[in-house]
Formats: sequence, C-alpha cells, structure tokens
Amino acid sequence: MNKGRFEAFSDSVFAFAITLLILGIALPAFKNPPPSERELAHALLRLWPNLLAYLLSFSVIGIMWQNHHALFRLVDTVDRMTVFLNLSLLGVTVFIPFATSVLGAYPTMRSSTFLYGLTLTSSGSIYNLLLWHVKRTGAFHANVSEAAIRQTTIAYRVGAMTYAVATLASLVAPVLSFALYLLVAGYYLFPRGADADLATK
Repeated sequence: MNKGRFEAFSDSVFAFAITLLILGIALPAFKNPPPSERELAHALLRLWPNLLAYLLSFSVIGIMWQNHHALFRLVDTVDRMTVFLNLSLLGVTVFIPFATSVLGAYPTMRSSTFLYGLTLTSSGSIYNLLLWHVKRTGAFHANVSEAAIRQTTIAYRVGAMTYAVATLASLVAPVLSFALYLLVAGYYLFPRGADADLATK
C-alpha cells in the first residue's frame, strides 16, 4: 500500500477521534425558566470529572498519534498485515471518546475505570503487535539503529503493561487506576526510541 495514503488515513482518524472527545462534556438540561447564575456555575463546576477525563484522553490520543508518526517515518513499506493491525488500532482509537464519556460521568466506579483501562490496554497491545510485525518483516529503513528499535520496544511494552496493571487495579481501587493512566501519559511525554531525534545511525 502507498505509505502516504496509509499515513493520511490514519491521521484523519486520529483527528476525528480527538475531536469527538469534547462531545462527552455537556451541561445537564435545565427546565424553564433558564438557570440562575448560581445554578449555572454549580453545573459547570460539577463537570470537573468530565473535564479531567477529557484532558487525559486528549493527551492519550495525541501521544498515540505522535507515536504512530514517529514509528512509520522510519518504515519503508506497508503490507496487508500492517494495514490490518493499523485498522485494529484505529478501531480502538475511535472507541476512546465513548470510554472517556463513561469515565467522566462515573469516575470512581469500577465498571467505568475498567472499561477505560481495557480500551487503553487494547491500544497498547496493538501497538506492540504493529512494532513486532514491522521488525519481523524488516520494514524499517536500513539506517534505523538497533538501539532505537530496542528502546521503542521497551517503551511500548512499559505502556501496555502499565495499562494492564491499571485495568486490574480498577477492579479494587478505581482512583489508583486513574492515577496510573495519568502516569503513562506523563511517561510518553519524553521522547524514546523511534520518537527520539536520533533514531537513525
């Protein structure tokens, strides 16, 4: 497949998913007459869990997009299996806004934090499968360093494993799982492997 079309389609789906996040934040419907200033202010303040979930997921999808770009700028060819795995990743990505809206509405409940964690664990697992397939088929540019590939592998595994731990933690301590989701977002703020400027020899 033409790599330009592959990346353009992926970028559009990431952009669509990150835009959908805002739809998870909505004021409750007020009955007539219109709310007072006090009622409106209280309604806005009660949206803080939704806003926090929005910021978390905005960061998560943004980091996913950055990692996707960083990985495929180092890849020469895109085969059918890469396309299939990438579509799986994008399918999970567009599910994130729904999981985010549930998390924002019920931030301390096990079901909502488990659903959110399961979604992010799925995305992390697919990223690892993508990297494994690209390595196995020798699709990287010839000048991509082994150190960069190794560091990328470690970074992807750390993310997926932390998401898995956070998902399990949500069954007993939802607030702890939320903190772990934030921790992973902070971890990926620092360039590693393919995301680093010196990924080539």
